[in-house]
Order: sequence, then structure tokens, then C-alpha cells
Amino acid sequence: MPLVDRRARSSDPDSPDGRDRAARAVELRRVLRIGSILVGVILLIAGFVVAARYPDRSAAFLLLWTAGAAGSFVLFAVANRVPQRLVVPSTVVLAIIPAMVLLGTALEPGALLMVNSGFTMLPVAVPLFLAWTRPVRTGWLLAYAAIVAGITIITGFGHLETVQRIDLATDAAIGAFIGWIGGELLERMRSRTRDQEAELRRLNRELQVRATTDALTGLANRRQLDTDLQILSTARLGGAGSCAFIMLDLDRFKRLNDELGHAAGDEALRVVSAELRRVIRRRDTIYRYGGEEFLVVMPDSSLDVAAAAAERIREAVADLRVRAGADSAKTLTISGGVAFSLSAREHWEAVLAAADSALYEAKAAGRDRIVVAPAVVHELPAGITRDRRAPVGVRHEDTQVDGPIDRAG
Repeated sequence: MPLVDRRARSSDPDSPDGRDRAARAVELRRVLRIGSILVGVILLIAGFVVAARYPDRSAAFLLLWTAGAAGSFVLFAVANRVPQRLVVPSTVVLAIIPAMVLLGTALEPGALLMVNSGFTMLPVAVPLFLAWTRPVRTGWLLAYAAIVAGITIITGFGHLETVQRIDLATDAAIGAFIGWIGGELLERMRSRTRDQEAELRRLNRELQVRATTDALTGLANRRQLDTDLQILSTARLGGAGSCAFIMLDLDRFKRLNDELGHAAGDEALRVVSAELRRVIRRRDTIYRYGGEEFLVVMPDSSLDVAAAAAERIREAVADLRVRAGADSAKTLTISGGVAFSLSAREHWEAVLAAADSALYEAKAAGRDRIVVAPAVVHELPAGITRDRRAPVGVRHEDTQVDGPIDRAG
């Protein structure tokens, strides 16, 4: 299991789904602010026009339309402050405001006819501008058309003739239908955009996986190791515990390639990788360090735990055999070096160097064994010295090596 859980969780604000939700909320708040300003200005200007056109009711009309404009401006002021769950209801309120103002204008027959176009279209245009989802938009338009048409047909606002009632109700229904069609067209465009964005995110994730995963074994690679060690350093500075490293190397891998072929060598790497996944803890991470080398990073682990895990790995690999044909087979063995660190400000290069040096010793001592570096590593210099006392159950031989060691073997 990786050092950092990389599964996308919808509850995680840093996950792709969480980022999408946050981006949609930001966009909806933005259009709410813009829409509330536009609706407020339109209502304010229309209020003065209607009041000037009908001086007998100018005070009532001006008060009604100004109140609608004020309500829109209030939504503008609170758009960035309302909780996310109230953003959509706030946009519904913005659509209701012009509908109520226009219904109030029906007190004057002449004024009603003058604003007939706006009466049927402004409340329809608002949800289109706000890019409501299909259920919210459809519900609003059905309710708007039914209420307006119903009130018009039943009451006629006290002064409309039958033909005028039918005409106004029809206008409301047609306006809502046109708005629904426009919303569907916009929804299709938004859906294509979302699909394209989702595909782009998928490709980006795939590229990221390919960039940080070894293609042959499926393990994390050196690039991912660098990233994870930076994250681990930050966590340790925050009070996390110790960390252990196990450096592993398949024994006589070059000979295996020469005798059985590179296909058998690749199969050996895949088989060992699968066995490593089976043996280590879920919270530990395995990396293909290079060639036939593997690295296991064990955060919050003691030296005894790491040494025991390394020995389990050695024993598990010793039971593996790789075949290149009916009569060709080879038993695998692995050598390992264990290093351990308590320092919160550790230079990981020093710890890795300690594990690598211990691995050199295991190779020189005869292979198929585990060697443990010092229990605590503190920014080791280039010439690393080690406590040669190993934990019980872990084979460790104090061997002085003269000359280079064949790591491929």
C-alpha cells in the first residue's frame, strides 16, 4: 500500500471529485453574483419606466420594482457567504423575484400588456443563465408555467377578458417551453464539456501512473520514491514515528538471464514483486529501485519489525522457482540490507546508503541472507560505520570485502 492513500475519495477536497464539486460551487456563486446584479439593474430600470408610463400608480410600481431590485442586490451581497447547500436555493430565489414583481404589475392592465414579453421570459432566462441542473430547471419551469397560467385563466387578475387570459397563459407556457429547450441544448454542451474534462483527467491520471509506476512489475518507481520521501519527511516533522528501509537484490540475476533468457528474467521480477506484495504489510510501500533491486519503505516500524519482515521476504523468495521451458528451471534467492532511522530531519540519501551498504555485505557474505545496518541513522557521512550486532533470527556476517562486489550476481 502506498505511503499516501491515492484513492480518489469524494469526501476528500483534494480528490478529483472533491475538486470538481468545489469548482462547480465556485462557478455557481460567480454566476449568482453576476445574475443578481443583472436582474437587479433590469428591475430597477424597468421600475422607473413603468412608473413614468403610469403616473397614477407610479409610487406602487416604483416601490414594487425597487423592492425586487433590492432583493437581487441582497443576493449579490450574500452570494459568497451562504453555505454551499444553500447556493442553489439562492438561485431559485433569484428566479422568483422577477416573477413576483411581474405578477404584481398585473394590477394595471396596460402595464401588464407592456411588460408581457418580460413577464413570460425574464423568469425563464434566469435559470438558463445560472446553468441549473436538468431536474431543478425542469421543476422550476413547470411550476412557473402552471402557476402563471393557472392564475391567469382562473382569475384574469380581475380585469382580463377570456381571450386575453388565454393569450397570456399561452405566452407563459410557450416561454417556459422555449426555456426548457434552451436549457436542454445548454445541458448537452455542458455534458460534452464535462465528458471531455473527465477524459482529460483520466488521461492525466494514466500518464501520472505510467510516470510513477514500473511497467514490468507494477511497483512504484524511483520517481514516486522521491515524492513519497518528501511527503514522509513532512509527516515526520509533524511528529510521526520512525522509519525502516529494506534494500533487496535478486541473487545471481545476470546468470539467470544468461542461462534462461531475458523472458525468464522478466518473469522472475514479476513473480518476486507479487511475492513482496503478499508478504509485506499493507501500509508499507515497495519500489523497483533499479534492475533487479527492490526497496521496501516501512514507516512507523521498529528495527526488529523491519528485520523480521526482511527475513520473511527472504524465506518467501527462496521458495520460488522460475521456468523457461519444460526442463529449465531455477530457484530464486534474494539478499537484503535493513536500515533504520529515528531522526525527523533525516537525509534519506544517508539511510538509503546504509541499507545499500548492508546489502553489499549480504552479497559478500554468501548471498541469500539479510544484513542489518545500525539501529539509528543520523545524517551519515560518506564513510558509513555500522553496529554489526544483528537482531535474533536475522543472519548477519561481519565480512570485510576487498575490492568491488558484483551487484548483478
